[in-house]
Amino acid sequence: MRGLLLFTVFFSLLPLIFARGPFYGILMWFWLSLMNPQLVIWDNIFASIPYDLLVALATFLSLALSSREPKLPPVDKTTVLLVILATWITITSLLGIAEPAIIYQKWNMTEKMLLMTLVAYTLTTTRQRIDQLIIVCAFSIAFWGIKGGLWSLLLSGGGARVYGPNGSMFGDNNDLGFVLTFMMPLLFYIRSRCTRRELRWLMLALIGLTFLGDVFTYSRGALVALLAMGAMLWWRSQQKILMTGIMIVAALAVVDFAPPEWFERMDTISNYQQDGSAEGRILMWTRAWALVERHPITGGGFHWSYDPAAANYALAGSGLPPFEKPRAPHSIWFEMLGDQGFVGLAIFIAILASMAVDARWLVRRTRGNPDLAWANNLGRMMQVSLIAYCAAGTFLTQAMYDGFYALVIITAATRRVVAAELRSRDAVADSQRPLIVSPAPRELHPQPSG
Repeated sequence: MRGLLLFTVFFSLLPLIFARGPFYGILMWFWLSLMNPQLVIWDNIFASIPYDLLVALATFLSLALSSREPKLPPVDKTTVLLVILATWITITSLLGIAEPAIIYQKWNMTEKMLLMTLVAYTLTTTRQRIDQLIIVCAFSIAFWGIKGGLWSLLLSGGGARVYGPNGSMFGDNNDLGFVLTFMMPLLFYIRSRCTRRELRWLMLALIGLTFLGDVFTYSRGALVALLAMGAMLWWRSQQKILMTGIMIVAALAVVDFAPPEWFERMDTISNYQQDGSAEGRILMWTRAWALVERHPITGGGFHWSYDPAAANYALAGSGLPPFEKPRAPHSIWFEMLGDQGFVGLAIFIAILASMAVDARWLVRRTRGNPDLAWANNLGRMMQVSLIAYCAAGTFLTQAMYDGFYALVIITAATRRVVAAELRSRDAVADSQRPLIVSPAPRELHPQPSG
């Protein structure tokens, strides 16, 4: 039944890529890439359909046939950094230490993601498209949080962990918590765009369910990120009284619904020395540092730690315990350092900095401008998302997650749209100024007589 439903919906939407333009292909791509509906169908016939490939081919064909759409992304820092990253991961993959088949799987997936991200950046040219992309990205992820929140609230009472779709990049409970946290500010932005009161209340309920789903992933990294995000959200919010009330209600909900097992797991954050999982993370970070000391420029390539034989050979003589099974780096920083060397880590940090600069630009240049209040709020929410991503990413392996790169190009595209709007306004203002300003007439004073 699920397979038939997805098949029907997918092939009903696919013609829109040609009827309404290639940007609809971008929306479909991010829906499939982030929500992963194709991973939760049981019928092998429908599950074997290459949905993402069909969308990509239709999008490129529609783009080639379109006479109105730009064919190449703008030459700016975002495009340059993404192209540099795509080039560098190819170099490190060719020099990687793991088995070629292991490297190729990750390289292929990442390159496709970066290519479609660049196409999305090319086509996200208007405020309407920005909002459409945000809605698709936010609800594709929030679906799993809302589903998990309802399940925790009504069925399990918080006693069971919430997981993402099996086989996806956030199938693990910790990864799902991470993704839900840094994508949640987009839901606040969507709520701010709702003009009807009932829709604003509905969005608030969906945010609450997503929050509960996030909490009951039992992810300690997600909890750390939620605290960091909450502080940043309150600071960047223009409605601090409302935000304070929301946070108090959220805290009371956790205290009321969370079972003792949840509090016991969160308590291990302060007692990490007694927790095997935390100790394993520290060991992996130490191994990644030892590897990059031997391969400082290129690192070990994708998934070097997923090939125990190759990893043990590369770390021979380091004095560290050998790998007994594949292990994830458990940190975006050490993931980039171990996989891509110091050069790759520098590129990654530059992308983070680029997003931070764009978000700050939006907040500063639109402050006090009612017509651009939407961009001001979006810039604030992107700052919150970035803080949450960095906080949770310190403990999880998601440096190449497509949802993050979607936020990067959304922020950059918003800056591009707002900059064009400001230039247009300046041009109109200049055109209305008189070309020649006549000097004010001098006041004539009578000459004194005699």
